[in-house]
Amino acid sequence: MGVNLTEWKKTTLEDICIKITDGSHFSPKEQQTGYPMYSVKDMDEYGFDQSKCKLISENDFLKMVQNDCVPQQNDVLVAKDGSYLKHIFLIKEQKDEAVLSSIAIFRPDISKIEPIYLVYILKNPITKQIISDNYVSGSALPRIVLKDFKKIELLIPPLSEQKKIAYTLSTLDNKIELNNQINDYLAS
Repeated sequence: MGVNLTEWKKTTLEDICIKITDGSHFSPKEQQTGYPMYSVKDMDEYGFDQSKCKLISENDFLKMVQNDCVPQQNDVLVAKDGSYLKHIFLIKEQKDEAVLSSIAIFRPDISKIEPIYLVYILKNPITKQIISDNYVSGSALPRIVLKDFKKIELLIPPLSEQKKIAYTLSTLDNKIELNNQINDYLAS
């Protein structure tokens, strides 16, 4: 069973995403209790580390919802400032949490791309190198600007093939994540 590359299509992120945006450019005042607001510093391999995140008021959170700075289920989040592309993950379920502008939000068009497949293609070292070589700006704080994310070209297979590849890779990732959780539990 070989791979038929003739069915693969060159496309841009803009063509396969309904929306490419980022989190809030306004950083609300921190509170003792409230809703989590994450920056790129709070990202890890599979999601957010809640231990050090900022908490914001309900009013500020509602502003974040209005400004589309609250990721939705199937959104792909990408570190875009500083440690750009270091962490890329899928929002598996929507939660009441907002993000700051150091995080890009890709809302995939699920009729064109399997969201978890998009995560894996963006995590691919070859893709990361192409992005790094062509779209990163700034020397003190390297970053990728949103308009450049839209231009990134990807070679993608038909949706049915994406789903097969994503299923295989996510099964392995789930096992790794479970092993990490077990190791953390045993170490504590």
